[in-house]
Amino acid sequence: MDTSENSSEDEYIEDSAKKNISNRIKPDISSAKPRPTVRDTNSESKSAQSTDLQPLFLGEDTFSEASVKEWQTPRIKAWESRRSTPETFYFRFVAPGEGQSNGKWSKEEHKCFMDRYEEWIASGRKMGHSWGLFSIKIPHRVGYQCMNYYRRLVRRGEIKDNAYDTTNGVLKHVGRERASVTISSTELGPEWETEHVKNIEKNVNNWIKEFHNSTGR
Repeated sequence: MDTSENSSEDEYIEDSAKKNISNRIKPDISSAKPRPTVRDTNSESKSAQSTDLQPLFLGEDTFSEASVKEWQTPRIKAWESRRSTPETFYFRFVAPGEGQSNGKWSKEEHKCFMDRYEEWIASGRKMGHSWGLFSIKIPHRVGYQCMNYYRRLVRRGEIKDNAYDTTNGVLKHVGRERASVTISSTELGPEWETEHVKNIEKNVNNWIKEFHNSTGR
């Protein structure tokens, strides 16, 4: 998925962001959304204990009643497909109760992104495929934000990607390689089993029915 979203605010806070990433440890890739209480992207536990953690809320609450009332069709469809296609869900949403960050990316977020980038490439996956699943290890950021941030890094020359070409300062997508690894996931993550998130899910389903004449399921 390489769909455009308006995200001019999702920019790295510093322009001189080139990093030496050759010696970083590559964590195992998992389909579980990370607990926002833990910033370590090198591990993701699906243990029973992780379901008891209270999420750290940060940023915009995209699952509030006021927000759900304003949802457009793409978000409604992403919510409805959350259990069948987590990729679609995480392209537009963070996990309920987590909160979505907007604006410039911090140094910590940049490092998290580059760790995920290196991990993704090392696993034989191609950038531009499955941005929703790519974003699962970057707390408070959704797939389309990661997509647009990646394009900025490519445009600045901080990441080399032959699928893009810059002409007169304009980045253009000129080709796409087929991913060498098939990505398959039907898991949303352990936080969805907590009472906190279950209550949010129930409320969102009710509001979608009320405001958009949809079951949310």
